[in-house]
Amino acid sequence: MKDIEYIVGVYNYINAFPELHSDSAYYLLYLLDEKGLLDPAAAHILYDEKFKSELSSANIHQKMIGPFDSTDHLNQFAFQLCEELNAEKVSLLSVQEYNALLESSQLASDFHRDLVEKGNVMENIERKKKGFLSRFF
Repeated sequence: MKDIEYIVGVYNYINAFPELHSDSAYYLLYLLDEKGLLDPAAAHILYDEKFKSELSSANIHQKMIGPFDSTDHLNQFAFQLCEELNAEKVSLLSVQEYNALLESSQLASDFHRDLVEKGNVMENIERKKKGFLSRFF
């Protein structure tokens, strides 16, 4: 598997099931990497194995990943996904932050750079260690 340079996650705080009178929660709407939309299969598997709760048992929104009770849980999930996919870093942006970047960027390259550098950025330090040690072994 080729290493992924970065992952960008776009999330929103919504009530996905208003007809069930459920509470609002955080949902990952999009996952991107340097090539574009990331296949969400690995993310769904990780969520089902380690983060699924009673809230998510009725989740019929296969395009979204969640629910997450808090941004802390969302951050934990994103970092574990980053480690599992061996990405260098992950950046989480809210829909509002994403839209603000889109409106303020003059060039596509600026928008691309800001996607990776803005938001909540977490680096996968283990990947850097492995990369450094792999030079010697």
